[in-house]
Amino acid sequence: MKLTIMGILSGVAFATLGISGIAEAAIVIPPTGLALGSQYRLVFTTSGTRDATSTNIDDYNTFVTTQANQSSALTALGTTWTAIVSTFSTNALTNTSTDPSPSGVTGVPIYLVSGLRVADSYDDLWDGSIQNPIYSDETGSSASLGANQALWTGTNPNGGTGTGLGTVSCGLNLINPCPNVGNAGATNFGWISLTSSNNLLQNFHLYGISSVLTVPTPTATTPEPSSLLGFITLGGLMLGGTVRKARK
Repeated sequence: MKLTIMGILSGVAFATLGISGIAEAAIVIPPTGLALGSQYRLVFTTSGTRDATSTNIDDYNTFVTTQANQSSALTALGTTWTAIVSTFSTNALTNTSTDPSPSGVTGVPIYLVSGLRVADSYDDLWDGSIQNPIYSDETGSSASLGANQALWTGTNPNGGTGTGLGTVSCGLNLINPCPNVGNAGATNFGWISLTSSNNLLQNFHLYGISSVLTVPTPTATTPEPSSLLGFITLGGLMLGGTVRKARK
């Protein structure tokens, strides 16, 4: 946006009308072009990696939260972070509150922390493709990802549980496949759902997504009582001087 609120790009912070942007690496918060009061969510690929042995989805949520908090810009948002993963008992739709039902456009737009739009809505997120790959970490950089673009997801293209994280006896036979993985460089269904024969002990990245955020609206500045009294007194003196001159 122009004038009223400005995003942060390339580590340079701007503040207009009392609203400060948040800057770190290539982070753009809020995303450029959103109106004041608009809602949105942020998504990133963790710079760190972990295994897929746990069946408790909170373990993965804790991991992405810890990763997000490595960025002072994301920490300053005070938002909740969840992992875009599925276990046997909890799917990604439920864990991230991105269920696209009922039919029709549901949810808010989702952006990379670097400012690019990933999906227009929850329906768009889970329709089998995304607009831009989630190929940036919590700092807005892709440098930490390198050639290793694999992520644990355990999730089908529609957000339901595929082969969930923590699946035991993974890879022993075709009946027990290993958890689904994603490719951070993909925009087709492969961003979230590829079949896998990877051992649960292997360390891969995770996707993290924020709760709903709102572009802040500037608040009017109210003068301090002492300042207001000073203005009134000054105004009175000026008026008095004008009256005296008029009488002369």
